[in-house]
Amino acid sequence: MSWLPAIADRPGPKYLRIADALAEDIYSGRLAAGDRLPTHRELAWRLSVTVGTVSRAYSEAERRGLIVGEVGRGSFVRPGARSSQTLDMPGIAAPRLIELGVNRPPAHLGKAEMSAALVRLAGDPRLSDLMNYQAHTGAWDHREAGAAWVARRGVSHPASNVLLTSGAEHAIASALMGLTDPGDTILVEGLTWSGVRALASLHRLSLKPVAMDAEGLIPEAFEAACRVSGARLLYCMPTIHNPTTAYMPAERREAIAGIARKYGVTIIEDDVYGFLPDDPTPALSAYAPERCIYITAASKCVAPGMRVGFAALPSDRIGRFSAASRALNWMAPPAMAEIVSGWIRDGTADELASRIRADVKRRQAIATRLLDGLSYQTHPAAFHVWLELPEPWRGGDVVRMARNRGLSMTATEMFVPGRGEPPHALRVTVSATRDDAELEAGLSVLRDIIESRPEPCLAVA
Repeated sequence: MSWLPAIADRPGPKYLRIADALAEDIYSGRLAAGDRLPTHRELAWRLSVTVGTVSRAYSEAERRGLIVGEVGRGSFVRPGARSSQTLDMPGIAAPRLIELGVNRPPAHLGKAEMSAALVRLAGDPRLSDLMNYQAHTGAWDHREAGAAWVARRGVSHPASNVLLTSGAEHAIASALMGLTDPGDTILVEGLTWSGVRALASLHRLSLKPVAMDAEGLIPEAFEAACRVSGARLLYCMPTIHNPTTAYMPAERREAIAGIARKYGVTIIEDDVYGFLPDDPTPALSAYAPERCIYITAASKCVAPGMRVGFAALPSDRIGRFSAASRALNWMAPPAMAEIVSGWIRDGTADELASRIRADVKRRQAIATRLLDGLSYQTHPAAFHVWLELPEPWRGGDVVRMARNRGLSMTATEMFVPGRGEPPHALRVTVSATRDDAELEAGLSVLRDIIESRPEPCLAVA
């Protein structure tokens, strides 16, 4: 194709200028999923750069998840690149789209409490301190509140072992950065949260998928992976897995904990959804606290804009984790940490989680009605459903057609570790639409797409 990036006025090495221009053109819509890019030699000639420069640019773009190269055919814009590689979350930059792709709770449910908290904060005599730098591990009273919060999931650590972070992703990044070296292998579930894929790529880590089923990670597969790979770190989400909604029972959590103990594996447990089920199973970390880094945040059970997370970990992991946390992002926002800590102490956090739980249950009932007859897996407290696609649909085809019909969705490729083939399924969010009517409209359009026939493929000579 005739794509030519504008790189003359950009700073930095030429290969990064090309990669950045490619990202911007995908975001702006100038390049769409499936578009074929110029060959290395052609683009090098048109930009007056070396072929090696273009090769490095394309490699960087592929590392970011923007493009995919096919031997003998060329390089193409990857499905899902627009939503996964831009600063704005999908749907926010295009409010006309119905959001079925981002897992976020309805923000309006805590609006009154937030207004009142800001008024109290404005009159707090400690406000000047909260506007200043704090210890990167968090203020002590905030850490005490965090210790009380994670204890409700069965994770008993003193406040000295609970650190504040700027959300769960900051905590996960700190664990990966602090406890690994470039080239290390990290065990993950067969499908894993897209943020871990991005972090692993940035830290030059290799992700090894471990087989899972409707109850999460399979113990026998985990033990085999420990024995063969030599990996010393596992990232997993036992409670309402993202994207499959798998929910690990207590017996399996205990088995996974025992295997980790046997092989000396440290578990990074992502429990951001752990406070939403009615009667949740204790966190995996409760079964092996000496081997687990337990991570949770306010993003799913209170409000995503708070950017406050908690990491509870054994004493011998604190040093490297803390150093990485400080290097990545000095501290969680103190004012937000003060609000969240206050809400934990006075019960507001529990009340907000309860409201979100009730809202999600109602939305799940809508999904159950509108997806009746289709094959999917979910949980009453999940923000999403894992929808299996009937023949002959592939996930990328549905995502493209959905966008043309006004829906914003997430490409399944984002959850696939390494270079594995994505399953013919989609994560469909039910929690992010503005109201029930919009959710019904979006799911109705999605069902109409699935019950139609895909557009025919064009033959290539």
